[in-house]
Amino acid sequence: MSGVAAIEEERSQYQEQLDIILQQLRDDPDSAELQALQEELTNVIGLLDENIAELRPNQPSQPTPKEPSPPPQPEKWSRENHPAFKKAPPPPEEKEEPPVTYHVNDTVMAKWVSGDKNFYQARITSITGSSAAPIYTVKFKSYDNTETLRSKDLKPISNKRKADDPPPQPSAPGVVSSAGATMYPGAQHEAQQDAEAAQAPKPKKIKAKKELEAGKAKWQAFNAKSKFGKTNKKDSMFRTPEGIHGRVGFTGSGQAMRKDPTRSRHVYQVNEDLD
Repeated sequence: MSGVAAIEEERSQYQEQLDIILQQLRDDPDSAELQALQEELTNVIGLLDENIAELRPNQPSQPTPKEPSPPPQPEKWSRENHPAFKKAPPPPEEKEEPPVTYHVNDTVMAKWVSGDKNFYQARITSITGSSAAPIYTVKFKSYDNTETLRSKDLKPISNKRKADDPPPQPSAPGVVSSAGATMYPGAQHEAQQDAEAAQAPKPKKIKAKKELEAGKAKWQAFNAKSKFGKTNKKDSMFRTPEGIHGRVGFTGSGQAMRKDPTRSRHVYQVNEDLD
Protein backbone atom coordinates (compact mmCIF):
# COMPACT_ATOMS: atom_id res chain seq x y z
CA MET A 1 0.00 0.00 0.00
CA SER A 2 3.01 2.30 0.39
CA GLY A 3 3.38 2.44 -3.42
CA VAL A 4 -0.31 3.32 -3.83
CA ALA A 5 -0.01 6.07 -1.21
CA ALA A 6 3.00 7.57 -3.00
CA ILE A 7 1.17 7.57 -6.34
CA GLU A 8 -1.94 9.12 -4.76
CA GLU A 9 0.18 11.87 -3.21
CA GLU A 10 1.85 12.51 -6.56
CA ARG A 11 -1.57 12.60 -8.25
CA SER A 12 -2.76 15.24 -5.80
CA GLN A 13 0.27 17.38 -6.67
CA TYR A 14 -0.47 17.10 -10.39
CA GLN A 15 -4.12 17.90 -9.68
CA GLU A 16 -3.08 21.09 -7.87
CA GLN A 17 -0.96 22.07 -10.87
CA LEU A 18 -3.89 21.35 -13.18
CA ASP A 19 -6.18 23.56 -11.07
CA ILE A 20 -3.67 26.41 -11.34
CA ILE A 21 -3.47 25.98 -15.13
CA LEU A 22 -7.27 25.97 -15.41
CA GLN A 23 -7.46 29.18 -13.38
CA GLN A 24 -4.89 30.82 -15.66
CA LEU A 25 -6.80 29.64 -18.73
CA ARG A 26 -9.86 31.53 -17.51
CA ASP A 27 -7.81 34.73 -17.68
CA ASP A 28 -6.05 33.85 -20.95
CA PRO A 29 -8.11 31.22 -22.82
CA ASP A 30 -6.16 31.65 -26.11
CA SER A 31 -2.74 30.73 -24.65
CA ALA A 32 -1.36 27.77 -26.61
CA GLU A 33 1.25 27.02 -23.95
CA LEU A 34 -1.35 26.77 -21.17
CA GLN A 35 -3.54 24.53 -23.33
CA ALA A 36 -0.59 22.19 -23.99
CA LEU A 37 0.21 22.03 -20.26
CA GLN A 38 -3.44 21.27 -19.48
CA GLU A 39 -3.49 18.38 -21.96
CA GLU A 40 -0.21 16.92 -20.66
CA LEU A 41 -1.29 17.15 -17.00
CA THR A 42 -4.65 15.53 -17.83
CA ASN A 43 -2.87 12.60 -19.50
CA VAL A 44 -0.50 12.18 -16.55
CA ILE A 45 -3.36 12.18 -14.03
CA GLY A 46 -5.25 9.61 -16.12
CA LEU A 47 -2.21 7.31 -16.18
CA LEU A 48 -1.75 7.71 -12.42
CA ASP A 49 -5.37 6.71 -11.90
CA GLU A 50 -4.77 3.56 -13.94
CA ASN A 51 -1.67 2.75 -11.88
CA ILE A 52 -3.60 3.19 -8.63
CA ALA A 53 -6.37 0.91 -9.89
CA GLU A 54 -3.84 -1.79 -10.84
CA LEU A 55 -1.88 -1.61 -7.57
CA ARG A 56 -4.88 -1.67 -5.24
CA PRO A 57 -5.57 -5.20 -3.96
CA ASN A 58 -8.86 -6.66 -5.08
CA GLN A 59 -11.32 -7.64 -2.37
CA PRO A 60 -11.24 -11.45 -2.07
CA SER A 61 -14.60 -12.99 -2.77
CA GLN A 62 -16.23 -15.21 -0.13
CA PRO A 63 -15.62 -18.85 -1.07
CA THR A 64 -18.79 -20.89 -1.51
CA PRO A 65 -18.99 -23.87 0.84
CA LYS A 66 -18.46 -27.15 -0.95
CA GLU A 67 -20.47 -30.25 -0.27
CA PRO A 68 -18.46 -33.02 1.32
CA SER A 69 -17.38 -35.54 -1.27
CA PRO A 70 -18.28 -39.18 -0.73
CA PRO A 71 -15.50 -41.42 0.51
CA PRO A 72 -13.56 -43.03 -2.33
CA GLN A 73 -14.21 -46.66 -3.07
CA PRO A 74 -11.32 -49.02 -2.82
CA GLU A 75 -9.62 -49.49 -6.19
CA LYS A 76 -9.22 -52.94 -7.65
CA TRP A 77 -5.94 -51.99 -9.27
CA SER A 78 -3.30 -49.36 -8.60
CA ARG A 79 -3.67 -46.11 -10.54
CA GLU A 80 -0.17 -45.02 -9.69
CA ASN A 81 1.37 -47.81 -11.75
CA HIS A 82 -0.97 -47.39 -14.72
CA PRO A 83 0.73 -45.40 -17.54
CA ALA A 84 -2.46 -43.51 -18.39
CA PHE A 85 -2.60 -41.96 -14.93
CA LYS A 86 1.04 -41.08 -14.50
CA LYS A 87 1.65 -37.40 -14.00
CA ALA A 88 3.44 -35.59 -16.76
CA PRO A 89 6.60 -33.74 -15.78
CA PRO A 90 5.87 -30.12 -14.86
CA PRO A 91 6.75 -27.57 -17.54
CA PRO A 92 9.89 -25.54 -16.91
CA GLU A 93 9.20 -22.35 -15.07
CA GLU A 94 9.63 -19.25 -17.16
CA LYS A 95 11.95 -16.74 -15.59
CA GLU A 96 10.45 -13.31 -15.42
CA GLU A 97 12.65 -10.75 -17.07
CA PRO A 98 13.53 -7.78 -14.86
CA PRO A 99 11.81 -4.54 -15.89
CA VAL A 100 13.80 -2.42 -18.30
CA THR A 101 14.92 0.94 -16.94
CA TYR A 102 14.89 3.78 -19.45
CA HIS A 103 16.52 7.19 -19.20
CA VAL A 104 16.00 10.58 -20.77
CA ASN A 105 17.25 10.83 -24.41
CA ASP A 106 17.10 7.02 -24.82
CA THR A 107 15.87 5.79 -28.21
CA VAL A 108 13.17 3.12 -27.82
CA MET A 109 10.32 1.53 -29.72
CA ALA A 110 7.21 3.36 -28.50
CA LYS A 111 3.56 2.52 -29.12
CA TRP A 112 1.60 5.16 -31.02
CA VAL A 113 -1.45 5.04 -28.75
CA SER A 114 -3.31 7.90 -30.41
CA GLY A 115 -2.62 6.49 -33.89
CA ASP A 116 -2.43 3.00 -35.38
CA LYS A 117 -1.23 1.30 -32.13
CA ASN A 118 2.02 0.18 -33.76
CA PHE A 119 5.54 0.62 -32.40
CA TYR A 120 7.87 3.23 -33.89
CA GLN A 121 11.25 4.67 -32.97
CA ALA A 122 10.99 7.52 -30.47
CA ARG A 123 13.18 9.47 -28.05
CA ILE A 124 12.36 9.84 -24.35
CA THR A 125 12.09 13.56 -23.51
CA SER A 126 11.01 13.40 -19.87
CA ILE A 127 10.23 10.90 -17.10
CA THR A 128 7.64 11.51 -14.39
CA GLY A 129 5.83 9.40 -11.83
CA SER A 130 7.40 7.13 -9.24
CA SER A 131 10.18 4.61 -9.63
CA ALA A 132 7.65 1.77 -9.30
CA ALA A 133 5.36 3.15 -12.04
CA PRO A 134 7.26 5.66 -14.19
CA ILE A 135 5.50 7.68 -16.87
CA TYR A 136 7.46 8.49 -20.03
CA THR A 137 6.94 11.35 -22.46
CA VAL A 138 8.34 10.36 -25.87
CA LYS A 139 8.70 12.11 -29.21
CA PHE A 140 8.50 10.06 -32.41
CA LYS A 141 11.36 10.58 -34.83
CA SER A 142 9.43 10.01 -38.07
CA TYR A 143 6.13 11.72 -37.23
CA ASP A 144 7.19 14.53 -34.84
CA ASN A 145 4.39 13.63 -32.40
CA THR A 146 4.55 13.27 -28.62
CA GLU A 147 2.93 10.61 -26.44
CA THR A 148 2.71 10.03 -22.69
CA LEU A 149 3.21 6.29 -22.14
CA ARG A 150 3.89 3.70 -19.47
CA SER A 151 6.54 1.00 -19.38
CA LYS A 152 4.27 -1.57 -21.04
CA ASP A 153 4.02 0.67 -24.12
CA LEU A 154 7.81 0.84 -24.59
CA LYS A 155 10.24 -1.70 -26.00
CA PRO A 156 14.03 -1.57 -26.21
CA ILE A 157 15.48 -1.53 -29.70
CA SER A 158 16.70 -4.99 -30.66
CA ASN A 159 20.47 -5.20 -31.12
CA LYS A 160 20.50 -8.65 -32.71
CA ARG A 161 22.94 -9.00 -35.50
CA LYS A 162 22.03 -10.21 -38.91
CA ALA A 163 24.09 -13.33 -38.20
CA ASP A 164 21.11 -14.69 -36.27
CA ASP A 165 19.18 -15.06 -39.50
CA PRO A 166 19.37 -18.47 -41.20
CA PRO A 167 22.28 -18.64 -43.62
CA PRO A 168 21.38 -18.52 -47.30
CA GLN A 169 21.04 -21.87 -49.02
CA PRO A 170 24.04 -22.61 -51.25
CA SER A 171 23.39 -23.12 -54.89
CA ALA A 172 23.27 -26.61 -56.29
CA PRO A 173 26.79 -27.95 -56.81
CA GLY A 174 27.87 -28.41 -60.36
CA VAL A 175 30.25 -27.06 -62.95
CA VAL A 176 29.00 -25.69 -66.22
CA SER A 177 31.62 -25.69 -68.97
CA SER A 178 31.23 -24.15 -72.37
CA ALA A 179 33.44 -23.29 -75.31
CA GLY A 180 34.86 -19.84 -75.77
CA ALA A 181 32.61 -17.35 -77.51
CA THR A 182 33.40 -16.68 -81.15
CA MET A 183 32.57 -13.47 -82.98
CA TYR A 184 31.85 -13.25 -86.68
CA PRO A 185 34.07 -10.90 -88.72
CA GLY A 186 31.09 -8.69 -89.63
CA ALA A 187 30.03 -8.29 -86.03
CA GLN A 188 33.62 -7.62 -85.00
CA HIS A 189 33.90 -4.86 -87.62
CA GLU A 190 30.65 -3.25 -86.41
CA ALA A 191 31.86 -3.38 -82.81
CA GLN A 192 35.10 -1.67 -83.86
CA GLN A 193 33.13 1.08 -85.67
CA ASP A 194 30.97 1.62 -82.59
CA ALA A 195 34.10 1.95 -80.45
CA GLU A 196 35.54 4.54 -82.86
CA ALA A 197 32.23 6.44 -82.87
CA ALA A 198 32.28 6.52 -79.08
CA GLN A 199 35.74 8.13 -79.23
CA ALA A 200 34.56 10.87 -81.62
CA PRO A 201 34.59 13.76 -79.07
CA LYS A 202 38.42 13.66 -78.97
CA PRO A 203 38.88 16.20 -81.89
CA LYS A 204 37.06 18.80 -79.79
CA LYS A 205 39.82 18.53 -77.24
CA ILE A 206 42.47 18.92 -79.97
CA LYS A 207 40.63 21.94 -81.38
CA ALA A 208 40.45 23.54 -77.98
CA LYS A 209 44.16 22.88 -77.53
CA LYS A 210 44.91 24.60 -80.85
CA GLU A 211 42.84 27.61 -79.85
CA LEU A 212 44.73 27.76 -76.58
CA GLU A 213 48.08 27.65 -78.39
CA ALA A 214 46.94 30.40 -80.80
CA GLY A 215 45.86 32.65 -77.94
CA LYS A 216 49.14 31.98 -76.17
CA ALA A 217 51.11 32.95 -79.30
CA LYS A 218 49.13 36.20 -79.65
CA TRP A 219 49.83 37.08 -76.04
CA GLN A 220 53.57 36.38 -76.46
CA ALA A 221 53.67 38.56 -79.61
CA PHE A 222 51.89 41.38 -77.82
CA ASN A 223 54.23 41.10 -74.86
CA ALA A 224 57.33 41.15 -77.10
CA LYS A 225 55.98 44.17 -78.98
CA SER A 226 55.38 46.06 -75.78
CA LYS A 227 58.94 45.29 -74.61
CA PHE A 228 60.35 46.46 -77.95
CA GLY A 229 58.41 49.69 -77.70
CA LYS A 230 59.83 50.28 -74.25
CA THR A 231 63.42 49.94 -75.55
CA ASN A 232 62.87 52.59 -78.31
CA LYS A 233 61.46 55.12 -75.92
CA LYS A 234 62.93 58.61 -76.26
CA ASP A 235 65.44 59.76 -73.70
CA SER A 236 64.18 62.17 -71.11
CA MET A 237 65.87 65.49 -70.62
CA PHE A 238 65.95 64.77 -66.91
CA ARG A 239 67.82 61.48 -67.19
CA THR A 240 71.12 61.00 -65.38
CA PRO A 241 74.07 61.69 -67.73
CA GLU A 242 76.69 59.06 -68.32
CA GLY A 243 79.77 61.37 -68.32
CA ILE A 244 81.45 62.59 -65.18
CA HIS A 245 81.20 66.26 -66.27
CA GLY A 246 77.57 66.07 -67.29
CA ARG A 247 74.85 68.12 -65.63
CA VAL A 248 71.23 67.14 -65.09
CA GLY A 249 68.69 69.20 -67.01
CA PHE A 250 70.74 69.90 -70.14
CA THR A 251 70.18 68.10 -73.39
CA GLY A 252 73.32 66.39 -74.57
CA SER A 253 74.93 66.32 -71.14
CA GLY A 254 78.19 64.52 -70.99
CA GLN A 255 79.80 66.59 -73.75
CA ALA A 256 81.94 69.67 -73.36
CA MET A 257 80.05 72.95 -73.32
CA ARG A 258 80.22 74.98 -76.50
CA LYS A 259 81.28 78.59 -76.27
CA ASP A 260 78.82 81.18 -77.45
CA PRO A 261 80.07 83.49 -80.27
CA THR A 262 81.29 86.86 -79.06
CA ARG A 263 79.08 89.80 -79.93
CA SER A 264 80.79 93.09 -80.97
CA ARG A 265 79.41 96.50 -81.76
CA HIS A 266 79.03 97.27 -85.43
CA VAL A 267 80.96 100.36 -86.61
CA TYR A 268 79.63 102.01 -89.71
CA GLN A 269 82.23 103.09 -92.29
CA VAL A 270 81.84 105.90 -94.80
CA ASN A 271 82.45 103.67 -97.78
CA GLU A 272 79.64 101.30 -96.85
CA ASP A 273 76.96 103.64 -98.18
CA LEU A 274 78.70 103.86 -101.49
CA ASP A 275 78.79 100.14 -101.86
